[in-house]
Amino acid sequence: MNKKMRRAVILMTIAVLLVAGFFYYQYRQSNTRQALLQKSMELAREGSYADAARTIDKALTVKQSGTDLSDEALYLKKSEYLQKSGDTEQAMSIVMLVIKNTQEGQKEFDDAWARAVSILSEEEEFDTLASLLEGSGLESIKSRYYNYLVYDPVFRDLPGVYHKELLLIIESQGVGSVFYTIDGSDPTEKSNLYTGGILLRPGIFTVKTMFVNRYGLRSNIVTGTYQILDD
Repeated sequence: MNKKMRRAVILMTIAVLLVAGFFYYQYRQSNTRQALLQKSMELAREGSYADAARTIDKALTVKQSGTDLSDEALYLKKSEYLQKSGDTEQAMSIVMLVIKNTQEGQKEFDDAWARAVSILSEEEEFDTLASLLEGSGLESIKSRYYNYLVYDPVFRDLPGVYHKELLLIIESQGVGSVFYTIDGSDPTEKSNLYTGGILLRPGIFTVKTMFVNRYGLRSNIVTGTYQILDD
């Protein structure tokens, strides 16, 4: 092989290596967590939520580096796409896993609770949501989503004997309505709606009351017997 031929072969080899290196670099760049996340977002904008979720799965196989989103943040993004695709069962499973693997104070922990509330309220599973919030044992979470909870009403004046007429105040928390009866029957949503103090004149009254939140969940029935004497 003469010099010209050797030089041509060397140049050709260099060119091939450069092209291969370029495509390898392009491949690596298009398969970073950030690039795959961007691709998933584009798919989601097109309404291809199942494909977007699968792209997140691919991103989760890429080692995290620098400012990449954490595994938990990516799982929550996948949960969002699954929810939008209608697969709320799997979406909720992922959310619960993130809650289990994070701690109060972490952004992913708060985001996971927000996603759980979004999924269950969208499915109108308010009973499940209330139980989940109550079961968290965390006041920060319960206070943030208190409108989904149910609280037993409280009589400001304790049951007992009073020597003059009594304006009975019923206190309640949460967002909803309080219903009551004064004849000992169990209250329903068709009973008296509490809008202010209940004036109890001489007599014996068995007051029963309950709270119903805006999503139709009922509290326990709270009972108090009041005897008002005619002194």
